[in-house]
Order: sequence, then C-alpha cells, then structure tokens
Amino acid sequence: MTLNQTFIQCGAPSLCGIKPGNMFSIRTKLYSREGIETWEKIFKEHGIHLKTIMTDDGSILFFSYNLCWIDQILKDSFIRSYLVGKEYPVKHGTKAILEEFFSRLKTRESFPHEAGIFLGYPYEDVVSFEKYEGKNCKYCGYWKSYTNPEEAKTCCHRYVNCSRMCKQWFDEGFSVSQIIEQYKQAMEGVA
Repeated sequence: MTLNQTFIQCGAPSLCGIKPGNMFSIRTKLYSREGIETWEKIFKEHGIHLKTIMTDDGSILFFSYNLCWIDQILKDSFIRSYLVGKEYPVKHGTKAILEEFFSRLKTRESFPHEAGIFLGYPYEDVVSFEKYEGKNCKYCGYWKSYTNPEEAKTCCHRYVNCSRMCKQWFDEGFSVSQIIEQYKQAMEGVA
C-alpha cells in the first residue's frame, strides 16, 4: 500500500465521523515529510487532528483524532477516575491529558493500554483487557471485548467496511471530501 492509501484506509473511521480516534504506523521507508504534511492538512480541513510520533523501532506512529469527541469521552467520571489512577493530569483538561498520552506513546517503556479510551473503545473493555492481560476475551476485532461481544462485532464490522469503502473510492480517484460525502450518503441508505 502507498502512503496515501495507508492514510485513507487507516484514518477513514475518524475522517468519516464514526470513531473518535485511529492509531496506525508506517515504516520510515514510506515516510515523506511532504506527504505527511499534506495529510495533516487534509485531516485538519475535516476537523481531525493528526499527531505524528517517531518511534525507536524505525516506524512512525500516527494518531488521528476528533478533539471535541475525545473531550466528551473525557467528561465521563469513570474514565476521569481511571486516568487519575494512571497519573494523568486530568485537572488540566483534555489537551494536557492528550499530551501526556502522546508522551507515553513516544517513550514506549510499555504500551499505554489506556489508548483504548482515546480510540473510543468501551471503558469496561479497556479495564478488563488490563485485568486479564489480554486473555479470555469474548470477541477480538479492533479491540478485545469482554463485556458486549455482539456490539463490538457490529462496531468493528462498521469500521472495516468504512475503511474498505473509502480506500476503494480513493483508488477510483475521489477526493477526501468526496469520499466523506459518499460515505455519509451510503450510510443514509442503510439507516
């Protein structure tokens, strides 16, 4: 897959407004500062932030996210308490929490499993993943579900379809704006 195909396929659920955040990585051989700057601009035009994090293993980690949606997620009292327990600066607001999260991703001492919160996964599943060390889940897709496997399966299927459709439209020559509109129209027909 090309850099452009990777960005559209991996970022599609956040670009199309069905997921608060997406995380993906590319090998540095696909890296083009100009290409990434172009995608940062595209995401920004559609209200999505794109954070670039260089890793020690020769890849670049990307986190695309809808700041307003994440702000709403972080208002949940259970999530706030969970993040306080992990020593996040909850009292300083969403941007400070995200900066701490990005810092933890960069240092990579151990993967911050609270990433699931920022990716929009159910709080109960994030906590259960840590409790059971990733074992004994009831369904495994974008995340490991411990609490509601049927709902997780439906949600993951939606994400996969969104990515597949958007990549196909991109390959056919549609612009990102056209792809987002195409996706919205396709989903109106489903609802």
